[in-house]
Parts: sequence; structure tokens; C-alpha cells
Amino acid sequence: MTSHRNDTLGSSQTGSKDPLRILCADDDESVAVVMKYALEKNGHFVEFATNGLVAFRRAVADLNFFALIITDHCMPGLSGLQLVEKLREARFPGRIIVHSSYLREEDLRAYRALAVDQILAKPVLLAGLLEAVRGSGAATL
Repeated sequence: MTSHRNDTLGSSQTGSKDPLRILCADDDESVAVVMKYALEKNGHFVEFATNGLVAFRRAVADLNFFALIITDHCMPGLSGLQLVEKLREARFPGRIIVHSSYLREEDLRAYRALAVDQILAKPVLLAGLLEAVRGSGAATL
């Protein structure tokens, strides 16, 4: 996998426990509420986008603002795969986690080819999500 810079609000150490700027792209409001609560409770700054196109526009407005993007696969605007492709084309320097309930084998191969940092299957325990956010290598499909 390709290494990407991991900016935080106060540090740039990979795997750091410092707060991260995180952009979450998911069209499921209940998932968004739980993720935002859990991540903010752990000290992170979180913004949400309800579709892939909005997430892409927000991310490229300042490519160095977010240290991490967490994306669903099935979303309006741009799918998670299209979002990751466009982020790679734009040279987004942060980490990317795919968080999805269903991925076909071809989707998994495509995400791996795009060097996403993690692929998590929904539902994931909050502890697993937080480990992945910290970059500790939580379970990847």
C-alpha cells in the first residue's frame, strides 16, 4: 500500500492519538450520527457529507485539511469507489478508510488497487472503527 501523509490538528505522527480532521461520506443518517458522536467523543474534528460528490468537493477545497476520509461504497453523487479514484487523481495526501456493508470481490480489488488504507465491513464495532482511525491496523477485508 502507498504511504500517505497523516496530518492531525496538532501533530503529523502516524498512528498518533492526537485529534484528526476527518471527513465522513455516508448517505445513511443513522450511521453518520453514530460515527460523528464516537469520533468527536474521542477528540476528533468531524465533518459529514451525505454524498460522494459533496465529499469530493469539500476534500479538494483544501487537500491538506483532512487527515482522513471515511467513505461508504454505495452513495449518491459519486460512489465510494469513484470518490477514491478522484481523490487519488487530485493527490489527496491523507488516509482513506472504506466503511461499507457490501462489497463485491471486484470492488475489493479496485479499492486495493487504489491503495486505500483500510476496508471495514459494516457493522463494525466502534472500538474497531476507532482503532482503524488511529491507524493501528484493525481488521481489513
